Amino acid sequence: MGKIKKKILQYVITIAVCSLITFIVLALRGIFNSPEPKQVAHYLTDAFFAVGIITTMVGLLIFVSNGGVFDMLVYGVYRFITILFKKDHRNVKYNTFYDYRVAKAERPKASFLFLIIVGLIFVGISMIFLVQWYQFE
Repeated sequence: MGKIKKKILQYVITIAVCSLITFIVLALRGIFNSPEPKQVAHYLTDAFFAVGIITTMVGLLIFVSNGGVFDMLVYGVYRFITILFKKDHRNVKYNTFYDYRVAKAERPKASFLFLIIVGLIFVGISMIFLVQWYQFE
């Protein structure tokens, strides 16, 4: 699969999942039972903002994780688990934190930009509904 097709697929899947979650949030809030336009704008603002912020934050979390912020924590948990559950805990994949960092640096970084962009689009849509909500007052 080409790079462009992979990128498009990332965006399409992310938009589909965010839209599905937004629809579920709207259904749980009872948007289909609310006859008031002001209440509908309020529900739409809340749903799009919540999904947009969560998606953006997940993208930012992946960004900082790619930078190595959580490497020490991951390595510590890995060593703790291997000491607890392996018979020979001296025979491990990474003997030192340096070995772990070198091996991790060779792996490809996880992509995250599509999450941030889609999340910000959903936040932007929520701002449009927020302006509409303020016009009802």
